[in-house]
Amino acid sequence: MTVDRDEQLERLIGIVLKTGVTISAACLAAGLILRQIPPTAGLSVSVIHAGLIVLLSTPVIRVIVSVYEYAREHDWLFVLLTAIVLVTLLGSLLVGIFG
Repeated sequence: MTVDRDEQLERLIGIVLKTGVTISAACLAAGLILRQIPPTAGLSVSVIHAGLIVLLSTPVIRVIVSVYEYAREHDWLFVLLTAIVLVTLLGSLLVGIFG
């Protein structure tokens, strides 16, 4: 990867992380506001859960973007290493859900 490609990857990853955190924060804030309105208690919990899911999925999306970009660049060592990280993250998720 050239310096220009590295900078492009860093910008793309930055966009993914900023977007994930922003959406998550907006969902969490909206959920907390809805929590104060009695008839919307069930909706507020769903919105808060959505915010937490977005927050927890942001690093996984970042790794997926990295695998894709490294594969596009034919940088197979980093594809392998990043894929190992992705498998580890997904394995942890499965253990957390079913474990």
